[in-house]
Amino acid sequence: MAADGTRTADEQLGRVLRICIINPRFNPSIWSNDYAIALYGGPAKCNMVTGCLATLAALVDPRHHVRIIDENVEDIDFEELRGYDVIGVTGMIVQRWHMYRILDALRGIGGRVVVGGPLVTCDEAAFEGKCDVAFIGEAEMTWPAYLEDLAAGRPTLTRYAQSARSDMTRIPKPRLDLIKSERYRVASIQFSRGCPYLCEFCDIIVMFGRVPRLKTVEQVIAELQDVHDAGFRQCFLVDDNFIGNKREAKRLLQAIAAWQKTLPRPLNLSTEASVNLADEPDLLDLMRQANFDRVFVGIETPNLASLKETRKTQNLRGDSLVAKVQRIRNAGLIVTGGFIVGFDEDTPEIFEAQYKFIHDSGIVMSSIGILAPLPTTPLYERLEAEGRLFPDDPECAFIPKQMTREQLKAGHRALIERVFAPDAFFERAFRSLHESQNYNTVRRQRYRPAAGARAALGQAATWLRLLRAIASKGYLSLVAAYHRAWRANRDLGDRAMPAAEFLSLCLAHWHIYCISRGPQDSVYLEQKRPRS
Repeated sequence: MAADGTRTADEQLGRVLRICIINPRFNPSIWSNDYAIALYGGPAKCNMVTGCLATLAALVDPRHHVRIIDENVEDIDFEELRGYDVIGVTGMIVQRWHMYRILDALRGIGGRVVVGGPLVTCDEAAFEGKCDVAFIGEAEMTWPAYLEDLAAGRPTLTRYAQSARSDMTRIPKPRLDLIKSERYRVASIQFSRGCPYLCEFCDIIVMFGRVPRLKTVEQVIAELQDVHDAGFRQCFLVDDNFIGNKREAKRLLQAIAAWQKTLPRPLNLSTEASVNLADEPDLLDLMRQANFDRVFVGIETPNLASLKETRKTQNLRGDSLVAKVQRIRNAGLIVTGGFIVGFDEDTPEIFEAQYKFIHDSGIVMSSIGILAPLPTTPLYERLEAEGRLFPDDPECAFIPKQMTREQLKAGHRALIERVFAPDAFFERAFRSLHESQNYNTVRRQRYRPAAGARAALGQAATWLRLLRAIASKGYLSLVAAYHRAWRANRDLGDRAMPAAEFLSLCLAHWHIYCISRGPQDSVYLEQKRPRS
């Protein structure tokens, strides 16, 4: 207190808080790359940064002390958490059981335990008695307001939900200085939230709305500069649909292309977009100029009746989905895809149809999931009204219409094994190189393999670790499969992959092969999109 009896500025602001933000572990999934990362060597322990962590930290007043713990790159020492005023736990649906485990361990630690993220947003009841405060939906306004009320000694609530959607132009730059960047392979940032489409199974439009909300071009460039300065070589733009606003996406791509020219080595970028990207040649050309090297596309199914059923109308317009995939690839982008089985219009023949589509389109990496009725979605509400939900089965949480649940689960497992059988996997990869001259040309311009004795020794060491891992699991047939693949690659002549790129492809296959033959964690495992 000042000499005249008035409160100082610090006293008016309240006490300084100690805040810890925790991200639970993810179980291995198609996109996590765990088994490959373990063989690369080096400090990396996780494929991608979960972007909300650094954003939540940035929303905290700088006078408070903030710490981030990501269980995917470090263990949690719960005793160290004693003395924190606020312990926040975020989580997506695929992190459900690890989130529960952490909340159980936090009992008796002290401090306020708060939760937020997609899981609590769609299933509030599951967190009753597990936390002191729940943040529902977006929290750019409610999270800092809660902290300031707590610091000032004002009353706080047990549930916070914003009355309006967040203004993306007011979101501060993520606190990447609090992220252990060397422990990740890929950074993540966000340009937009929301999607203009109405897919029945998707929770994005429920959480974020149908009108995309955007950061400014200047915000995104500043965030990309921070990503580059933190030492990352790759960054994923986690937008639910990067081209939800095509005009603004073009403006951003033009700015990114200009920014990339200022760097000694361009940053490799990737994102998610709807398949109608194939019908936008200007956008595709700008993505190439901005150094985007891959895009995730929600194909879902080649069954047109199922696409109509689930209101994925954007996949029904124009020419065939195979032709659209080829056009995106011809622009120089690797296409990764998402597929779903179990729609009401799907019969047992869907598994063969899905395999044929993936083969014909040449999509090398894909997630293939059983239809997942996510709470709050129109699909969930419809199946609930029809009495078809089956929540006790984590692998298939509903009753299919044209096959039994066991048929659907068995067909799904067999499809994954067939798609990722080594010969089928490498055949798709090499066919992509052979059939698309433009893709091959752009790939060669972009890909700069390390040269010299040190790089060769590093590759040799990685090959040795891979062979040891194969032997330890008893998958010895893979050794012969990878040798066949190398010979097929060599036969491509001037279109062949360099040795380092071929090794990376083998490691990617190794990861998928391991998870496709190991225990599956939940109904949402293969549904998880490659986003933070």
